[in-house]
Amino acid sequence: MTPEEKVSKGVAMLRAQHHQVSPYFREKENGFVGRWWKIDEYLATGEEIEHLADGVYSFAELQELYVKRRADEAQ
Repeated sequence: MTPEEKVSKGVAMLRAQHHQVSPYFREKENGFVGRWWKIDEYLATGEEIEHLADGVYSFAELQELYVKRRADEAQ
């Protein structure tokens, strides 16, 4: 399965669980714009969505990653 297919599978899984999921484009300090995914009020990378589709992460673990990332960015 390609990374794009895994992301599609992860997005479908989240939507089946009644989460609001949409692409989100985020600009970094260097001007690079990356595609993230907005899940309810959380942001996840495509790789994190792939891991969700593979069963590596649960939704609760994705939430924890988001909280940790926000804390790291605030420092």
